[in-house]
Amino acid sequence: MIINKVTAAYFSPTDTTRKTVQAIAGGILPEIENLDLTRPEVRAEHYTFEADEMVVVGAPVYGGRIPLVSYEAIRHLHGKCTPVVIAAVYGNRDFDDALLEMRDLLSAQGFIPVAAGAFIGEHSFGNTVAAGRPDRIDLYKCADFGRQIYFWCKDVTVGQFALKVPGSYPYKARGPQSGLVHEISADCIHCMHCVDVCPTAAISPKSPAIKDMSLCIKCQACAKKCPKGARIVPDNFVENMSARLMEMCGEARKDAKLYFGR
Repeated sequence: MIINKVTAAYFSPTDTTRKTVQAIAGGILPEIENLDLTRPEVRAEHYTFEADEMVVVGAPVYGGRIPLVSYEAIRHLHGKCTPVVIAAVYGNRDFDDALLEMRDLLSAQGFIPVAAGAFIGEHSFGNTVAAGRPDRIDLYKCADFGRQIYFWCKDVTVGQFALKVPGSYPYKARGPQSGLVHEISADCIHCMHCVDVCPTAAISPKSPAIKDMSLCIKCQACAKKCPKGARIVPDNFVENMSARLMEMCGEARKDAKLYFGR
């Protein structure tokens, strides 16, 4: 298999998936293209990849599935028997059916899945569960994963791959799609950075306090990236959720789970 180009394609509101996918892609080839599917205007376009390219596609895991917005983004990627590496990034609980869902979807879009991995990223709710991940060790292992893929693929054809990943079908039911209420504190300086980082354009450019709850996916990008920490979920929701998550899945450090199609 000849790989002339590698593209890192990712939906990554809080940057954990971006870092993971870029590290994997950089391990395959030192020079990579980036396709940031986080912004709505980028997801609106269609992208086609050839057989001599490789794409690393990454998405976060929300409740054991990839978010619907990631699903629609992948529907705009088109392969021509293009080898693809799949990355699901989850917040230390479980990735459930996310890898299987991505494998099936990408296969239907003309890609040949050759490898996949479930990687740890800091949980969207708070900064206590899997805090600071992916860290330096994680990213080194991601790059090494990419290097393994390159050397294993160069002497084979895509027809020799049959990637198996965990998961079950029908996929796990999605949770409620309701948005997350934020209160705007007096620390807000109306820089509108929250508008820029919202992946679904849920926050009005007229005011950071105006949000379309039907578009909010609870990714917490607006709160995590606010330079003043001025977006607050009322009633200690994040703190209480973080405490429950620490009890449920805040155990010792988890490592990535890797799967190869050979």
